[in-house]
Amino acid sequence: MPANIISLGARMTLAAAGLSLACAAVTHAAAPKPAANAVKAPSVPAPKPAAAAPAPATATPAVADAGATKEKGRELFATWGCASCHSLADADASGHVGPAFDNNPNLSKDFVINRVTNGQGAMPAFGGQMTDEEIAAVATYIVAVAQK
Repeated sequence: MPANIISLGARMTLAAAGLSLACAAVTHAAAPKPAANAVKAPSVPAPKPAAAAPAPATATPAVADAGATKEKGRELFATWGCASCHSLADADASGHVGPAFDNNPNLSKDFVINRVTNGQGAMPAFGGQMTDEEIAAVATYIVAVAQK
């Protein structure tokens, strides 16, 4: 008798014991099922995560973050081709299509974030292509290094 055929008597015995067995899966091991009279372990709620301790009031992490953000912004400025349209001395950029960033009194972080995200005129919108964090890093970099 083939391994995947179970006699009627064997099926009835399995059914009476509350077990089920798929004929096609006879040769595969099934995950064990707990017995009907098995004692369940009491459910214990997961512990709540402890609230994070507030950061110490030192300037060191902020300075480190600012430096990392500036470097990330510089990298993104180069990667996304900003230098092909804009001039910025810190990035050795000398583009002439878009406005120059050095000595530009209109630059603010919010202005740059808005323009990079939504575009305007010849400036394409990068919202949806760059993450919000990347756009903020580019804006932070531009505003921080633009010569006044």
